[in-house]
Amino acid sequence: MGRSMGMGMGAGPEPDVPPTDITEPAIVEELSLCERPLNMSTVLRNNLGGAGPDAGPEGILFANVLEGKDLLVSASSAYTPNMLNPSGGVLHNGVRQVFGVIDMASGSSVNLDFTLKDSASGADSADTFVVTFFDFDHGMAHESRESLTINGMSNYIVDEDTELDITETAADDASLASGVGVATFGSTLRGTKEDNPVSPLALSGLQKKRSVEAYFENKASFSVSFAATGYVNPQGRNIMFAGASSLTCAQEAKCSSFECPLGFKMKQDAEFTICATKPCSASDTEACCFEDVPSIVPPTARMGTGSMGKGSMGKGSMGKGSMGKGSMGSMGGKR
Repeated sequence: MGRSMGMGMGAGPEPDVPPTDITEPAIVEELSLCERPLNMSTVLRNNLGGAGPDAGPEGILFANVLEGKDLLVSASSAYTPNMLNPSGGVLHNGVRQVFGVIDMASGSSVNLDFTLKDSASGADSADTFVVTFFDFDHGMAHESRESLTINGMSNYIVDEDTELDITETAADDASLASGVGVATFGSTLRGTKEDNPVSPLALSGLQKKRSVEAYFENKASFSVSFAATGYVNPQGRNIMFAGASSLTCAQEAKCSSFECPLGFKMKQDAEFTICATKPCSASDTEACCFEDVPSIVPPTARMGTGSMGKGSMGKGSMGKGSMGKGSMGSMGGKR
């Protein structure tokens, strides 16, 4: 469900050119938003807010997110990572699976700038793209909340059954068409690690309800403000983001949806493995399944179990039935 499909249109003059409607599959295809999503796979520098773990200039620099372009995420305000877990905090920043991840301490907020950079020159480099932010939920405390304000977008889309609380500050047609749209998205329900997404293009129904995909048209940069408030116990909260998602693109098929052929069993990581075809087909058997080879019991083992076990030498022959109360008991009786 996009903002143009009833999320509250706001007031303002009609623009000469209306904002791009990314709820229309034909427009998404024309813009190649699904064919060239941001690729979050490699980090060149990891030093958000100067907190490390790397040295050097501030920010997290993701390499080759688009052809010939890097993505720099930098903090324009104080950044507080979660320091309670020695193996967490800034060590969580960077890439996880195919997501960009930023860890922050509960009870804090941060302003972040996202800027596309030319990979060769380092200069700002405008493009047309989408960024999806995932997993808006809160913790055990009823008052806990996560919220994200996106500044400078050209449109956005959420699920038609979204759980997000949406406040549109500047989401009228004129603002969006000018690329200065602003809206805030907040969590409304509790979540756990078990409902975190594993692939942007294989979101479950619940994961779609807790995500927003923002569209940026011919832009090099935009900014967001993220806050995690109302948590009783100090903890870390993660900002998860990627390019195009199931909100606009065809759903990827996971191996867990595939039925392995006779004589094969599903691999343990099937839930996290994406099929090469949609839906999964016989050509995905090797990726999704392994051959179930029955174990062969040696003949000697079978003989030991059948002849020398309890059935022959135990209770049946030498146990209570033959040499116990039945035989020796009667001998004692005669005496």
